[in-house]
Amino acid sequence: MGLAACQPQHPPIDTAAAPPVGHYQGSIGATGSPQLKASLDIRHPSAGHYDAELTVPGAPALSFVADTLLLAGNQLRLVRPARPGQTLTLTLEGDFWRGTLAVDSTSVPLILLKRGVPDPSSYRVGLLPVAGAPSWLFAPTDIGTPGAALVLLPDAATTPAAALWADALARAGVIVLLLPPPADSATAEVPRLLAALRQLRATPGADTASLGVWAAGNRATTLAAAHPPLAFFIVQNALVDAASRPAFRELRNRKLPVLGLYGGADAVPRAAQLRAAVGSRQGNLVRSYRATSADLLSGAGLNVQFGPGLPGEVVEWVRSR
Repeated sequence: MGLAACQPQHPPIDTAAAPPVGHYQGSIGATGSPQLKASLDIRHPSAGHYDAELTVPGAPALSFVADTLLLAGNQLRLVRPARPGQTLTLTLEGDFWRGTLAVDSTSVPLILLKRGVPDPSSYRVGLLPVAGAPSWLFAPTDIGTPGAALVLLPDAATTPAAALWADALARAGVIVLLLPPPADSATAEVPRLLAALRQLRATPGADTASLGVWAAGNRATTLAAAHPPLAFFIVQNALVDAASRPAFRELRNRKLPVLGLYGGADAVPRAAQLRAAVGSRQGNLVRSYRATSADLLSGAGLNVQFGPGLPGEVVEWVRSR
């Protein structure tokens, strides 16, 4: 597969009309409640293609780059990639966009005023087939210096939050290929991972010596037993019991750097089990975040936040491999 084929393309606008390119600033929040600063950048990177990026500095988990712009008249609708429950619906009124940001069943008003030309994009996102399954590639736009890349494999409990993590890592310069759980069985897991690693090796900006995986739950257990060729392994909420312990101990024997991330009420004892299996050799780190859910987030809807120290701790560890 050629390099060009590995790059997600900016989607064409879904109407003959074109959205007004620019940088828009304003606030988000209900009347009488604390307001958050927000900005929207609408760009025209190439003929016939547009992208849009919502940035909410005070609530970074709400920020995203839209893969598709739906424009009809003066109505613009953006849907967050791999997270269809988050949408931004706006109406153009002169130099203003006025509308709502919705996450699942909650929404708040938003108003944005044009302030000039759009800021440069921080990353691009696109839908790619991997081993016949739809997957999302989140890739930083700056590919001048090769950097780390990983395959993100959420389980059923963490899939709704996976796009938030892919976004946060891509903004920090890490290429992320997000693969939803397979529809059939765990037997498809290893071939899909190998196909995803081949995809990453051909992705511009990926350091082929620094390719890893972030896998949650049983997906992490399955891959630990398969010994895939990786530079690092991030394990999220995997159960380390009598059956799976030998696989995780083998990671230690192979001297594969392991980062363990555990959230939820039982995070501490489960983290201790992984720590005992992989050891504390240099490069291994196991962390627990009791104040978060299994997805390493706290809050919900429009109040969702990354756990304490996250995503910075993950980015720092990945960069140090």
